Amino acid sequence: MTSTDATSSARFDVRAFAGTARGNLRPELQLEAYDGAQLSAEAVHLLRYLGRLESATMEQLRNLLVTATHKDARVTAFLVTWAFEKFWIADAIDQILVANGSTGAQVGDEGAPRSDRSEAAERRGPIRRAILAMGQGVPLTGVHMTTGLVDEWVMGTAYARLDALAGHPTLSTTIDTIRSIKSRHESFFAEEARRRLADSSKTVRQASAHLALAAWPIGAVDRSDADRTFFEQTVFGGADGLQRATTIGNRVAELPGLTPQIGDAVARKLRS
Repeated sequence: MTSTDATSSARFDVRAFAGTARGNLRPELQLEAYDGAQLSAEAVHLLRYLGRLESATMEQLRNLLVTATHKDARVTAFLVTWAFEKFWIADAIDQILVANGSTGAQVGDEGAPRSDRSEAAERRGPIRRAILAMGQGVPLTGVHMTTGLVDEWVMGTAYARLDALAGHPTLSTTIDTIRSIKSRHESFFAEEARRRLADSSKTVRQASAHLALAAWPIGAVDRSDADRTFFEQTVFGGADGLQRATTIGNRVAELPGLTPQIGDAVARKLRS
């Protein structure tokens, strides 16, 4: 077997991923456990914010699939199952919110979004994205994979923070399930991002430019300024939060072709 064959055989198995996708999580949630042990208001707030982000999958797909990314059959096949699993994660979060006296994550007015001119590119609609993507070509798919990987790191950190903040064994079990599901998402994004960054200097340049200004997690630009500030302070505030942000920044800097400066930019943005 050649080294190429070995690498190919070790690739993330998209077909197996689709065949073992996790759907409805409701039977596993043990919602009755919250009757006498409700989550704190702070934990509910963070859970609600994460639910809003998980439920914005269709918006993310729209932004990806108006670009060259939709021409990559393997990536598109992954994204279909990825979206399916994220839908059911968001549904599970909604059930937990209701069990704790709140409403579903998408119910109610969020408030005004943050006004930050550096994030204007992330507010582009699908038509403008499609036009601009024509000049970026296939390397843009590598940017999407890299962004997806960093987002998984950010969301994983947020779920770990929620677990510690809530201190609720039933929620901990659900978070373990969610993180197990999302670990496969991270594996795919990591494989694709590293390969594409290593193979293309143009992908590195485009990814560096995007990561230097990106808002985190993906979809944060559409959330309210108040909720974003709460998230940043709760997950990445203080000395412990600085360490969490720095860890993510260091992981970014270790990706092929990326630099400590880009990692530092990501870490700063997590705390903005």
